[in-house]
Amino acid sequence: MVYEVKNNMLFTHSFEEVFPCGHSNNSPAMAQRIFQSRAEGSRIWDIDDNEYIDYTGALGPNILGHCHPKLTAGLKAYLDQKSVCTGASFLFSEDDVHLGRKIIKHVPCAEQVKLCVTGSEAVQQALRLARAYTQRPYYLKFGGHYHGWIDSIFGGEPNPEKDVKPFPVFDKRTNTKGKSPGSYAEGLMVPWGDLEKLKDTLESYGSDIAVMIMEPVCNGGTLLPVEGLLEEIRQLCNHYGVLLCFDEVITGFRTSLGGAQQTFGVVPDLCTLGKALGGGMPISAVAGRADILNQFRDAAVMGQGTFNGNPFCVKSALETISILEQDNGAAFSHMEHVQRELMIGLDRVARDKGIPMRVQGPTGVFATFFGADPDKPLQYSVDLETVDHQLMLKFHKSSLEKGVYTLFGRWFPSVVHTQKDTVQALEVFEDVLSGL
Repeated sequence: MVYEVKNNMLFTHSFEEVFPCGHSNNSPAMAQRIFQSRAEGSRIWDIDDNEYIDYTGALGPNILGHCHPKLTAGLKAYLDQKSVCTGASFLFSEDDVHLGRKIIKHVPCAEQVKLCVTGSEAVQQALRLARAYTQRPYYLKFGGHYHGWIDSIFGGEPNPEKDVKPFPVFDKRTNTKGKSPGSYAEGLMVPWGDLEKLKDTLESYGSDIAVMIMEPVCNGGTLLPVEGLLEEIRQLCNHYGVLLCFDEVITGFRTSLGGAQQTFGVVPDLCTLGKALGGGMPISAVAGRADILNQFRDAAVMGQGTFNGNPFCVKSALETISILEQDNGAAFSHMEHVQRELMIGLDRVARDKGIPMRVQGPTGVFATFFGADPDKPLQYSVDLETVDHQLMLKFHKSSLEKGVYTLFGRWFPSVVHTQKDTVQALEVFEDVLSGL
């Protein structure tokens, strides 16, 4: 059924009177506002009491779904005893040590850890560490990879011209007014997966590149790397003395306890973590080699921030990891099974309806790309050129009206989604596609 919107519409008008946009304004799918009244497990209810299966995962953090009883109990007990904010420089607790040790235990590259608040901040800390350690000025990133909203690394696309220093150039999709005029000159950019261009760039400018930063699973966590690509990049970084940083803000503690670096068996020098790390609370981290992180020890590299290591967020992260690691990571096995059944079902329905659509992604996040060849893996940004964004937006709106909440074709399962959710989601999917 199509929901009758009452209070949701009223509050949408009120919201738009006081806010210029959503709290994050980076997706057309976020134009539809839902005001929640309650949430539990894999489901949310709006103030009109409409029920939704939530596959947004809050853009990734809600690996445990909503109101997970063990997480909630741990946080309630904390609130009865300790301060929720102590200042990053003053008071600490045993939770800090326990969380740091768990990250080091599970994340292959982690020898030491630096806590931050957001993924964007963690990326900036990693870039600063790398420049200080190598005494080189540039980072190198790849087209289509996202590393936060801050001017120094946000936006741009690879320069198609030859024989020029490969600074990123203007890109309508990711550009924003008000960026620092010099921000495009802080790092180099090459097309994702173009090994020849990467090798040429390293040959020409490798001695000026401090760090190569990349999403090991690109573009929102759905474009899997070509076999052998990550290994080749690791070897190139070793050869040119360039540090390798995996941006695992999406994949860390979501694809597995050890993230994508564990899944693919390639260990970077640094990584950034966030989103699922906190189980819904704002916390992020830079983890990596001790000789690099030790630059923070005597403040040779500054890493300040009042809310870094916020104790309530640390407690949430500690509880989240403890839940995920129970029974040798059984929660991930469950999530993978339920997600795989959902992906297979979505693919089957689209084929039955004669609608071209590619379904792909690792454990913990996947996407449905309307307009793409269902049998051809999408690995590079150029592979997305056939994607029908208007059809994806229509699907998003229609499925939301029928009680399945996704993010413009991107799905974030949690460890509490069930077979019942899958059956209901597939029924809605078939109904929506019949209308498309």
